[in-house]
Amino acid sequence: RNGGTIWMKALTSWGASGNWPAPNRKGRSGKGSSSKESLKRLPFWLSRRAMWVLYSMIATFVIAQIIVNVFVASSKKSSTTAGNKVKDSPDKPVERIRGQEDKRWISLHNEYAQESRNAHSIDVVFFGDSITQHMLNSQAWEEITKMHKVLNFGVGGDRTQHLLWRMDNGELEFKQAPKAVVIMIGTNNLGVDRPAEIAEGAFKAVDRVRQKYPTTIILLVAIPPRSKFAENPIRRDRQLYNEILEQRAAELGSSVRFVAFPDNEVLHPSTREFSRKYTVDFVHLTNRVVVVAVAPSPPSPLPRECKR
Repeated sequence: RNGGTIWMKALTSWGASGNWPAPNRKGRSGKGSSSKESLKRLPFWLSRRAMWVLYSMIATFVIAQIIVNVFVASSKKSSTTAGNKVKDSPDKPVERIRGQEDKRWISLHNEYAQESRNAHSIDVVFFGDSITQHMLNSQAWEEITKMHKVLNFGVGGDRTQHLLWRMDNGELEFKQAPKAVVIMIGTNNLGVDRPAEIAEGAFKAVDRVRQKYPTTIILLVAIPPRSKFAENPIRRDRQLYNEILEQRAAELGSSVRFVAFPDNEVLHPSTREFSRKYTVDFVHLTNRVVVVAVAPSPPSPLPRECKR
């Protein structure tokens, strides 16, 4: 608006200098004509209306340019964000960085790596995610620690690729080979990766233990049920994943043992629903769940059944 006023003042001043008749002020005009009659004789491109049209066109162009710049910047940001969210491969080691602003994951890993280097004559090491980690607060863990020297290297939220990274970066640095290693991993991959891909990652973890400690017995534990209802796709993926683990473990000889999860103990016999009596959130288990595990000998076997 101010710009248009300035333009009109300039044009009026130019007209007053003799280039066209100036507007009549109180009847004082060169030829006695009115202001409106003088303006009517102006070319359109010099009229007030033309100035407003020009001003509107400039404003429209500027606004359009701003919108285009915002859209381009937003598109670049979206493409960058998408690039940062490329799906990790379940069988390739990946450091867990996203969502770890508090450095909790790497801090816990460093603690585990230090325990691995300082440990002596360990009987059993448990690797896994939050299901393994939560065993620390269970009755089953109390029973196990009474008979065996054990370590728990479970990290909540971990997937197979995160476990591989942890193993490659210090959590398999025992001075003496553990008598047994228990691995239960993969539940956090469900719904993201295919069962065969998750199993590939799990067996990469098995391979790392076998290569470093050939005499160590490896217990590959099936993951517990997921979701309340049997028809949930994740429940089907979980079943297929466990079946792949069992088949492939059988091909590796007696040093690798598959441990099935006691589904019949926690699922309804007809509907196969997962009862809240046995699960906190249809992922993690309560202390009422029966854990069936067979440990190597020596040392003495782990309890076949203990309340968790």
